[in-house]
Amino acid sequence: MIARWRRARSWIFAQLAAVEDGAPVALMRIGVGCALLVLVVPFVCTAAGQEIVRFAFVDDGAGGYRDLGGTPVMRWLGGPTPAVVQALLTTSLVAGVLMVLGLFGRVPVLVAAVCTRLVYLQNGDVSGGGDALLGNALFLLLLADCTSTLSLDCRWRTGRFVDPTPISAWPRKVALVQLAIIYTATGLQKLVSTSWTPLDGFSALYQILQSPQWARFPNAIEAADGWLVVPMAVGTAVTIVWECTFGLVLLKKAWRPLFAVVGLGIHIGIIVLMEVGIFSWLSLALYPTMFPLASAHVARLAGAILDPLPAPPPSA
Repeated sequence: MIARWRRARSWIFAQLAAVEDGAPVALMRIGVGCALLVLVVPFVCTAAGQEIVRFAFVDDGAGGYRDLGGTPVMRWLGGPTPAVVQALLTTSLVAGVLMVLGLFGRVPVLVAAVCTRLVYLQNGDVSGGGDALLGNALFLLLLADCTSTLSLDCRWRTGRFVDPTPISAWPRKVALVQLAIIYTATGLQKLVSTSWTPLDGFSALYQILQSPQWARFPNAIEAADGWLVVPMAVGTAVTIVWECTFGLVLLKKAWRPLFAVVGLGIHIGIIVLMEVGIFSWLSLALYPTMFPLASAHVARLAGAILDPLPAPPPSA
């Protein structure tokens, strides 16, 4: 028992001491920042989004559909009024821009996490998996030196946008484990419905894409006159198998490209055909954690484009 504990302790310490290029975490930071902007820009910058905010996140006395009461922090800020909620969302928008640019280290990440959480805590009825994943992703970025490279922070610190100086590897590994848990849990949860299994002919996607609640084009499937039944059944089967077996990427690095390609196709399909918030955008933002070496190559390519050319040698 003591020997096992020592081996486990040595393994944990080795994981905590391991370092690697910061590019995967930097790409994740940029992706999460973009996903945050996809969420909050419509709420802040469009009239329709502002009406949704007023209806869903504001107390009924100020135009909302029910009495929200407000969390203690929200009450301290003045309560769930349109001005307070819009100020929080605007602050989140600014934080998202700073995350994409890589300015001020982890501060914008913390600000975005706090502000979005304060807003969504007001009304759990309109919160979903995408909002929970946003909170998780922001927390994971807080654990890492997320602006070590591919950032304006790096530019100011080193004179270049890309810095190959290694950072701690464990936050990236934790983010990858988080991604595997999300997909595996989602797949296992789907198995409680027969529409995701052969018992109902793998009919889940065919049904979902006709639902006005989820589908962007609910009448398109019906207009196809049934010929999409088989392709949708194949898509359903691929999705459920892919989700339930995604944890294999933790064991076999060679399988990661296949899982990533399938995941990219699935999420592009979700973005184009369904209304499910920012879940797909956030999921894709975590994909660089599967490919640390490829992410480093992407960073070097970006550096060749963004960083100034080296000064010519002095003439003789």
